[in-house]
Amino acid sequence: MRLRGRVTPGSAEDSAADFLGRSVTARAESLLARQSQYLTDAAARDRELAGALALIAKEPSLVDSAWTLHTLAPDAVEFWQAAESRVHTRLRYERAGDGWDRFPLWS
Repeated sequence: MRLRGRVTPGSAEDSAADFLGRSVTARAESLLARQSQYLTDAAARDRELAGALALIAKEPSLVDSAWTLHTLAPDAVEFWQAAESRVHTRLRYERAGDGWDRFPLWS
């Protein structure tokens, strides 16, 4: 699926509510700010995660200052379904007023 449109950052209040709505472990991982970095020492990760979990236990309303909720207002949405024959199904929807127009695409 591919979505295209305008992306806007949410307010600080909405971002905080989104962050606090996540699991405790997900919030702790976010506080570590290491997503997608190479993991070279699992024991160090576990120690740091335990520290972040303890911090959240001590301050349950703690919010990662870098966390920003973003909202996408799509103008176009494309769906792609693979077929073994390689004749894939592709559909594109484009915003048209209050609704959507549907267009089949070449695979």
